[in-house]
Amino acid sequence: MAATERVDDEADRRRRARELLDATTPGRSIAVRRCTLALETFRSGGGGGGLAEARALLRDALDCSNVHHPTIYRAWISMEEQAGSDAVGIRKLFGGWHCWYRKKREGGGSQNEEETRSQDEGGFWCHYIDFELRRGTAASARGVGERAVAACPRDPAVHAKYAKAELRLGCPDRARAVLLSALDAFAADAETRERLEREVTAYGDTMHRGSWRRLRGFLPFCSRRWTRPAQGYDLLAVA
Repeated sequence: MAATERVDDEADRRRRARELLDATTPGRSIAVRRCTLALETFRSGGGGGGLAEARALLRDALDCSNVHHPTIYRAWISMEEQAGSDAVGIRKLFGGWHCWYRKKREGGGSQNEEETRSQDEGGFWCHYIDFELRRGTAASARGVGERAVAACPRDPAVHAKYAKAELRLGCPDRARAVLLSALDAFAADAETRERLEREVTAYGDTMHRGSWRRLRGFLPFCSRRWTRPAQGYDLLAVA
């Protein structure tokens, strides 16, 4: 019974997250329908025909101005990875996704739109780092991580993702340096500093039980009680 309740709670959480995204992200529900059609075409098509047709559908979707382009790019990248496509081609999709943010920034917008786009862009960089960890080299993953924190210096989720990437690459010293830099960036925000330290240290504990725990004694620990997630952290849960 308890397991069933947990599954129901998780389904309800995801449903509410989707409803919130649809309400706050113009064109997302249209993009999701387009992506669903393309992915069904890809999965039902035999050989390369289904993939080619799905690509055409997604390419057409990107030509529409009333759809949320990041949703299209995310689905397209996922499909190409399922198809075992070349990493070079997938990186071009990430490049197109990033260009969309640049164009939106140049076009301006309200403060709320800018904040939403900033969080959305943080999610983009987190996905890009994960991709390079799967398909690239240590150097390419590190390069994307550096670009990510430069592009989103006020997004703690991006800093945390980069530090955890260094841990996955087996470089705890580099991870420590990234985390210390992040703590300096949020020197005036004790809650965010605490969340960052918890996030990265807990991740390190699961990977290297023992040696990474020394980080707890090395870093200053903020004692203020965490009252709300820092801006951008919700992206780690729904991305």
